[in-house]
Amino acid sequence: MASEAVSVDVGFLDGCFLHGDPDHGASTLVSFHFVRFILFTLMLTVVGPFVYRLVAAFFDLERDFKTVADHFDDVTSGLIYSYIVFTLGNYSHTFGWVTLVFYFVGIFGYCALVELPFMRVSIPGWRTWSAAAWAVNLGGVALVLLAAGFHIRWAYAAGILQWYLPLFVLATASLWLTICVKWLNNYCSDHCPQGLGIERRMRKLALVLSIWRSARKQDDDPVSGHDVPLQAVASAGESPMASTGSQSPPDQPLTRQQQQRTALSREEKRALIDEKLQNLHYLNVRPGRPLPLCQCQLHLHHWQIFYILAFFTRFDRFASSACAGVVLGIVTQGSAAYGYDAMLERKH
Repeated sequence: MASEAVSVDVGFLDGCFLHGDPDHGASTLVSFHFVRFILFTLMLTVVGPFVYRLVAAFFDLERDFKTVADHFDDVTSGLIYSYIVFTLGNYSHTFGWVTLVFYFVGIFGYCALVELPFMRVSIPGWRTWSAAAWAVNLGGVALVLLAAGFHIRWAYAAGILQWYLPLFVLATASLWLTICVKWLNNYCSDHCPQGLGIERRMRKLALVLSIWRSARKQDDDPVSGHDVPLQAVASAGESPMASTGSQSPPDQPLTRQQQQRTALSREEKRALIDEKLQNLHYLNVRPGRPLPLCQCQLHLHHWQIFYILAFFTRFDRFASSACAGVVLGIVTQGSAAYGYDAMLERKH
């Protein structure tokens, strides 16, 4: 029985946009709509940060000074982050006026909150928080958990709970992996002055193979080995005749005893390899200087926390779209005020 082709009315710019989906894309991991992506990206990387910087300048709010190059870096980073969250967060189906309105509520609501004197704190300094700061932050955690409960219920109704919760754990892996990387980096800084040593081992392997090939060539072709002995690697320009004291004419092969005298000893090979390994070709390290190792500390920024949450407000409901706007607004406040700071910072 011949299969009939089904005609689907999908435009060129629709991408992975699902028409007539009862879950409005919530049960699909990847979705994309070109026009909505452009609007979403303009909001997240251009309009939102620009409006925030104007308002922050008017009221002299807390922020970092940024050059033109800094703003350009923020825009390019924002393009990457916006594409990822738009594609995997189902914003091709849910992005609309609700998200837009609550986006600015999130920006300026969080901005007003952190301008309170007792809220001028950071997550790494939690030990010094005041009682009022603890109350506000714990209240925020409670609101997030309350919203999470509703979203888990909607995920169950959409039949994706078996994916929803594991993917949330996977999304938070960036925090746990960063903790592991911090420990490994600080351990190497204290105990491994040459770094992990992987690159040194690869270079050492290349040198060992080079010496071994030279030795094989000398053993297989005594005349050639007499012309270019292994000792020439250690003492460039030194005549093999001078090193052995042999007066054999160049057209006669060396005896086995003479070949052994021209070959490098094991200690000489090791010394030669160690000398070569002292000056690996690193552009940012001067010859003979130690590697620029450093200690790192974990600094979890609020924009990173709410960026993770923005992937899971994927339901076409008013409350979910409002939550999406709020978390994206908080992300923009952090990036526009301070930049997309890394989670690992160097200790000074």
